Amino acid sequence: MKKIVFVVLLLLIPVDALQKVSAGSLQLDSHEVDEQQELTIKQAVELANPSALKWNKSAQLLQAINIDIDKPGKLIGSNGKRKNWNISFGVPDTNKYFLVTIHDGKIDQTSDVTGDGSSPYPKKEFIQMNDMKYDSPELLQKALKMGSIYPGKDWAKGYNFMLIKDTERNVPLLLVIGWNRAQTKMEAAGFNASTGEYIKPN
Repeated sequence: MKKIVFVVLLLLIPVDALQKVSAGSLQLDSHEVDEQQELTIKQAVELANPSALKWNKSAQLLQAINIDIDKPGKLIGSNGKRKNWNISFGVPDTNKYFLVTIHDGKIDQTSDVTGDGSSPYPKKEFIQMNDMKYDSPELLQKALKMGSIYPGKDWAKGYNFMLIKDTERNVPLLLVIGWNRAQTKMEAAGFNASTGEYIKPN
């Protein structure tokens, strides 16, 4: 669990170069959500995938996570959707890395962020597109029925979603991330994105 929370801490914070938000973005309040700007995690990946394949025809999905730049509001993520996402791709057995940033439901930026001297990404870390059979809205409902996850208020607001490969169990792991009732500790429920089965995060 500590490992998952550490990864979430790193990924929810946007990189300075990716923090720009369009001047026309709508503020989210507790009463109204612009559904057209929101995407499930699967929709975000599907939106980003063509750009990755244009970058490199061998590109595959490494991870997806929403970005925590929404204005505070009670409804953030409560339908299993978010407006802002970072979708990461790579090429197996190379160090090639490609990032697609989605703001307000649309691709805002694509970047080849391959690092000099970085280690190759092994094949076992990649997620196949056809392995994503369950999506964030239905898995959020499963997580809420477990009764231990509540929406964040000030940081990591609302419900957050992350898709990574659990290499130990060799499954695509979709995490529903929130807080405990007292808002003192982050909580996560993990699910196999292929079967919908609950998986306790490491």
